[in-house]
Amino acid sequence: MHKYLISTGTVTYAIKGRDVLRRNGYKAEIKRSVGLGRIGCGYGVAFVGDSKKAEELLRFAGVKVLEIKQINE
Repeated sequence: MHKYLISTGTVTYAIKGRDVLRRNGYKAEIKRSVGLGRIGCGYGVAFVGDSKKAEELLRFAGVKVLEIKQINE
């Protein structure tokens, strides 16, 4: 499985996104996205799993998704 970072518009969206993903069985955490891109507020949601399904869940919950990047950690 790959690890992804979703960039959001605000830290509030990042927190909401983390909570939505956790409720749906993802292991998700807030990560500082500095150095990984200059899109958004500087925070994002890191998770392992299906990026398409995660994006669908977040958009349905009203989380503004700006970008999804695969990351190596």
